[in-house]
Amino acid sequence: MQDAALEHRGVLVAIGGNEEKTGQRRVLNAAIRAMEPPTGDDQPRVAVLTAASGEPERQWREYRPAFESLGLRVDWLDLRSHADAQDPRAAAMIAGAQLLFMTGGDQARLMSVLDGSACHRTILDRHRHHGLAIAGTSAGASVLGARMPGGTDETHEQFHALFGTAPPAPHGLALLKGAVIDQHFTERHRLARLLDLVSHGETSWGLGIDEDTAAVISPDGGISVVGKGAVTLIDCRNAHRSVGADSRVSLDGVAFHRAAAGAALQWRAP
Repeated sequence: MQDAALEHRGVLVAIGGNEEKTGQRRVLNAAIRAMEPPTGDDQPRVAVLTAASGEPERQWREYRPAFESLGLRVDWLDLRSHADAQDPRAAAMIAGAQLLFMTGGDQARLMSVLDGSACHRTILDRHRHHGLAIAGTSAGASVLGARMPGGTDETHEQFHALFGTAPPAPHGLALLKGAVIDQHFTERHRLARLLDLVSHGETSWGLGIDEDTAAVISPDGGISVVGKGAVTLIDCRNAHRSVGADSRVSLDGVAFHRAAAGAALQWRAP
């Protein structure tokens, strides 16, 4: 294990989905600004990972011209199985990029492809020790946390009605310790879902990110908001949780923060 003093963490950019791919592209530009410059005169490279999507070709057709028009060399990290993610050539593509961009789709599908693979190990090493910037939109944002929202909103509501709490949350890449990230936040009315998810287990804080909005998270804990919406931060580290006879959960002492585009938060993860 490398000494903590040798860490050189990259910036994380969690995007709420439906970001502009033409026009101003404020969110995509924020992801590019998070990159460290390549060595020498090399053109900056982004690896676009489409593993979350059931339509990877369509995602590639959308993001390739968007990033190329912003001056990047774009590589397609087309992983469709866990075996694909074990390929040394795929891991080398990640190692050669300054930005890893993960598209939307299904976060459980994305983790099933990456979990424990050579690409997974390369992502963690490059981000923690070599300054790799990682951006994810929608499902690609949720996978950045320690735990992820799972299933549909309807499934969550049915589970909550029966048991008074959230369904078990699957694990993510854990690039943000103790965190869960939800997306399409205001548009799909997901405050109750996120609050449930961060109120128990190994997650104690959460980010809810609106569409066409990004939370740009620096290694020192600063969070800046870019785009047209807002970011909601829920902090349950000091909350008191109690469970009633009907198995329903009560919470006291939850802290909420909401920051609109252009604002910043200073945050220290637990």
